[in-house]
Amino acid sequence: MFLRKQSELSKPIMAGWAFGLKVVLLAAILYHVIDFIIREEQLNQVKGRESPRISIVDIPEGKVIRCWNEDNKYERHCLFRNLCYSTKFKKFFLYRGHKFVHKQKVYKDGGLRILSTLFQLPTVSQDSYFEYFHLTTSGAEIEQHLFREYWPGSFYVTTRMTSGPNIAHDIHDVLMPAFFSLINISGNADAARYEPTHTLILTFWSDYTLRETKDLHEIMSKYRPVVIPELDELTESITCFENVTVGVVTNESLWYDWGMGRAPEAPATELKITPKHFEDFKSYIVGMLGVDTTCSPQGEYAVLFKRKRTRRIVNEKHLLHRISSELGIDVVIMSSEGNSISKMIKVLSCAKLVVGMHGALMIMTMFMPRHSVVLEMFPFALNPDNLQLYRRMLELQDNDIKYVSWRNMDESKSIFPGEEIHNLQFSDLSAADQARILDNSEVAPKICCDDPELEFRKLQSTAVNLNEVITILKAAINDSM
Repeated sequence: MFLRKQSELSKPIMAGWAFGLKVVLLAAILYHVIDFIIREEQLNQVKGRESPRISIVDIPEGKVIRCWNEDNKYERHCLFRNLCYSTKFKKFFLYRGHKFVHKQKVYKDGGLRILSTLFQLPTVSQDSYFEYFHLTTSGAEIEQHLFREYWPGSFYVTTRMTSGPNIAHDIHDVLMPAFFSLINISGNADAARYEPTHTLILTFWSDYTLRETKDLHEIMSKYRPVVIPELDELTESITCFENVTVGVVTNESLWYDWGMGRAPEAPATELKITPKHFEDFKSYIVGMLGVDTTCSPQGEYAVLFKRKRTRRIVNEKHLLHRISSELGIDVVIMSSEGNSISKMIKVLSCAKLVVGMHGALMIMTMFMPRHSVVLEMFPFALNPDNLQLYRRMLELQDNDIKYVSWRNMDESKSIFPGEEIHNLQFSDLSAADQARILDNSEVAPKICCDDPELEFRKLQSTAVNLNEVITILKAAINDSM
């Protein structure tokens, strides 16, 4: 009797708990939906907001306000007032009366230095960071420009070292240095509360070049980024910007040195980056893009990175089946084509495992959760110890992500893409050079860039050894638990 009464009494209580739980869940869902809508609106506002501008007749006089870190080639930067850009000559300049001022910076000793060697990519010692300062001798040439605009506000110039789409270079070389430089300029020590104060000036933009990271550049800009190649479409025009910072204010976020003409690429030896840098950068990206990183309780899954042209996994379907059946985990196929940055972050933030060939998309594993596993695979003749960008990144995050690698040691499992070899002008090499490359079983560490042997081997597609890969994955998953 007592048990029956207790059961009857518990029914309304249980019903109340169930109702309360539904209310909590609904509130949580509504919160995430509203937050997503707000973030999406913020992103759309940035995309749609053009920097204010006015038409002018007279070109304002330009000057160098101040330069910092003059003796540090990796963190030199200057603030310019009324820096102008000519689409006729495709050059930046400072206007002084009827003179163009180029390639000059006044140092403390009163001497002059060339601006084109003042600013350099933070990971590159031989390459010009800001390549648009060039000499124009005739002051009368300003009269040849029919259209003149003045853009008030603060601007920050970015550039990049690669010409094609490469999300890894964009994040490591451009976006992270720009993010922490802009935080430094704004004087806001709390990265979590940073809001864009400067409009980016991009010297390299195109739909092809930035098809993967367009949104990331836009959310770091107060207004829609100023695109120099787009300005170039307006022939015979001059655009002047009120306050422009040129150069890397801080290189604290860098972890890899591309070498660029002086040494083979390798992890940077003098590091300032900490796990907090990664967390601050990722939190800003996730927040501004409005990505909900809440993971579904339905189960774990793996992600297999797919490449469509070069460095493909020839037996991809068989690999997918073996991972699913032997590891007991669902597999999601992902490529950069057809997937937005937001979608990739959402999927990777809850993935237990990522498998992929060496390539730029591996940079996105920085968004994976703790205790996950990353397997990076390498074509024949490429030594993982010589290509450590992603391994070092995951180590520095201190996020308990297990990194492992596999390399193809059987050249017969490599597929050579004929058209791509032709595009590399492999056939133009001497017979001796071709024979040397084909006979070499391992590419030695190379000085960047465009080494024909390294580029040739990077193009190879591979029929991976399924047994070896599954064995590596099983061990890595056990170690990550």
